[in-house]
Amino acid sequence: MKAICRVSKVKGAGSITGKSAHNYRLDEVPNADPQRAHLNAEYINPHGHLAPAIEARIQEAQITRIRHDAVKGMEFILTASPERFKRDETGQVVSDMRNSRWVAENLRFMQQKYGKNLVAFTLHQDEKTPHIHAIVVPITADGRLCAKELFNPQTLRQLQTDYAAAMKPFGLERGTEGSRARHVSMKQIYGLQQAERQSIEQDIKTPEGLKEPLTIDKPGLLDLTNLERWKQQQEAKINQEYARRMAQLEKAAQKAQNAAVANATAKGEKKILQQKLNTSEGLKQANHEKAQQTAQKLAVTQATLEKVAVLVERGELNPQWSQQTAEQVRARVLPQMERDVLASLKEPTYEGCQVIERLQEKGYILRAGQERGKVQYLEHPPSGVKVDVQQTKFGSQTIHEGIAAAIERTCQEEQKQSQNRSRRMRM
Repeated sequence: MKAICRVSKVKGAGSITGKSAHNYRLDEVPNADPQRAHLNAEYINPHGHLAPAIEARIQEAQITRIRHDAVKGMEFILTASPERFKRDETGQVVSDMRNSRWVAENLRFMQQKYGKNLVAFTLHQDEKTPHIHAIVVPITADGRLCAKELFNPQTLRQLQTDYAAAMKPFGLERGTEGSRARHVSMKQIYGLQQAERQSIEQDIKTPEGLKEPLTIDKPGLLDLTNLERWKQQQEAKINQEYARRMAQLEKAAQKAQNAAVANATAKGEKKILQQKLNTSEGLKQANHEKAQQTAQKLAVTQATLEKVAVLVERGELNPQWSQQTAEQVRARVLPQMERDVLASLKEPTYEGCQVIERLQEKGYILRAGQERGKVQYLEHPPSGVKVDVQQTKFGSQTIHEGIAAAIERTCQEEQKQSQNRSRRMRM
C-alpha cells in the first residue's frame, strides 16, 4: 500500500476561487455525497476561503512586489491506497478519520515542513476515499515568493521520501524512486488501451483474398496443342498470385510488429493505470465497477496478444516478430531518438515549432493527442516506436519541458549578448 502525496500549482484569482469552491464545498461537487458532508473538517483556515488565508500570509511576510503570473500557492493532496481504509459491503469507508492518528500525523508533517506557510488543511470524507487538501504559500526563508526555489525536481523527490517515512507507521510505503511514470488522466489511459486493442484485433484478421486456395485452369483444346506454353502461362499466373499474397502477408506482418512495439510501450502505461486505479476511488470517485471494467480491458488485451502468438505459431499469420523483437526494436530506437531530441533542443530556440521542424527534418512525425491541436506523441515511422512528449523523459526532462527550457535559455543568452554589446559601446 502506497503513501500518496501529489503537488500542484495554484496561481491567479480564478484558480484560487476554484480551489476554494471545491475544498469548502461552496459549489456542488459531483463526486461528493452531501449526506457525508458533516464528516469533512478544516484544521487551520478559519476564513472558509483560500484567498484571504493566502493574502494574510503574504502580508505577514511583508511581500509587496508580486509578479502578475506568480504562483501564490501549492496544493497538496494527501491520501493512501484505497485498500488502506476499511470499507463496508457497499465500498464506503466505515471509520471517521477526523480524530485519527493518520490525520494528526499528516498535519504534524505539513506543519513541521512548511511552518507558517501552511495556510489551509482540509479533510474530505464525503468522497470514496478519505483525503486531505493542504495549501502552502511558497515563501522562502529570506521572505520571497518563489515556488521554483521551494518546489523543484530535487525538493519534490525528497518530499516523497520524507512523506513516506512519516506514513510508515500506518503500513504505507513510497512509490518507486526514480520512476519515469507520470500521473495521467483516466481518459488518456482508456484511449491508449482502446487504440491498442483495436489495432491488434485488426492485425490478426486474415487478409482478404488469402483464404482461397491457389488453383490452376484446366487446359483447353487449343492448349493441348502447346502444353509447354500452357504450363508457362499457369506458372506465371501462380507466381503473380503468390507474390500478391506474400505482399499482403508482409504488410500484415509490419502492422503486427508495430502493434507489438505499441504493446511494449503500453506496458509502462499499465503500471500507471494500476496506480491510478488504486487511487482514483478517492480522488475521482471511480467506483468498483469501473475498476473491474478496466481490469477486464487489460485481460482482453492480454488475451488478444496470446491469440496473435497462436496464429503466428500455426502459420496463419507469418510476420517475423515477437514480443522480444518488439522490446529489442524499442531498445535500439530509443537511444537514437534521445540523441536526436537533445540535439534539436541544444540549438537556439524561440518557438516550440522550431524544435518540431528540426525533428521532422530528421524523419520523425509529431502527432496530436486527445486535446485537439496539441502535439502529444513523437513517432519514429520506420519502427513504429512512439513516445509521449509530456511524459517520456530524455535526460532529466520531458520533450515538453525541454522545449520550454530551450526557449528560456535562448532568451537569456540573447539578453546577455545584448548587455555585453551595450557595455562595449559605452567603453
